[in-house]
Amino acid sequence: MTPIRHYSPAELLEIYPKAKKIGWTATKIGIFFRSGLLVGFISGKENKAMILEESFVKLIKYTNQVNRDRDID
Repeated sequence: MTPIRHYSPAELLEIYPKAKKIGWTATKIGIFFRSGLLVGFISGKENKAMILEESFVKLIKYTNQVNRDRDID
């Protein structure tokens, strides 16, 4: 079983630097989380988003698919 991992938006960008190529920043990732597009929780001590890595990967895949579908000939 894969362990459940939560990361801050900045940490996710370090792990997945290609997300920057589609214009994602730590602020945008935080907005996606607060909009309900990403799963996670708000850390009580630091009051920052801790996002489930799996939901982040799923959103990247979805975004890539939408971008491919936009390529209309």
